[in-house]
Amino acid sequence: MSEQARLYGAVLYRLRLPEEMVQKALGVLEGTPELPLVLTDPTIPLNRKLAIISQIFSGPDFSPLIASFLKKACEAGCIGQFRDIVSACREHALEEAGVLEASLYYVTEPDAAQIAGIRRFLCRKHQKRDVELTLVYNPELIGGFLLKVGDIEYDYSLKGRLTRLNRAVAG
Repeated sequence: MSEQARLYGAVLYRLRLPEEMVQKALGVLEGTPELPLVLTDPTIPLNRKLAIISQIFSGPDFSPLIASFLKKACEAGCIGQFRDIVSACREHALEEAGVLEASLYYVTEPDAAQIAGIRRFLCRKHQKRDVELTLVYNPELIGGFLLKVGDIEYDYSLKGRLTRLNRAVAG
C-alpha cells in the first residue's frame, strides 16, 4: 500500500462517511471495469473525469462528500488505489476502536473456548480491547495452528515445528 493511499485513507476516515456508502462506492468502481480505466487514463481531460464522478456518485445513495473525495483522489492521481484507501480507512477505524485484526489458520477448527483464549492472548499481548479474528482452514499446516497479526506470526503448527527442527538439525 502506498503512502498516498494511507494518507487518503486517513482523510476518508476523518470524513466519517457511513461504511455502507464507502463500500458501495468501492463496488461501483470495481464493478464497472471501464470506470477505473477511464478515471486513470492520462489522455482523458480531468474535467471530463470529474464530470463522470459527479454523474455516477450523486443521488440518494451517495453523500456529496464521497463525490468530492473521489474527485480529489482523481485529481491527485490515486483513484486507482481506492481499494487500498478503503483498507487504510478501515485500519484507522479499528485502531480508534481498540480492535486488532488477526487471522487464525487451522487444520482442526478451534472450539469456542480455544477462540476465547486466543482472543484474550492477543488483547493482552497487543493492548487492545477486542480482536477481529478471521478463521482460515489450512490443511498444509498438518496440525496445530498459525496466528497472524499484521507481519507478526505465532506459529504453533506441526509444519512450523518440523521446519524449525529441520533447520536446527541442518545447522
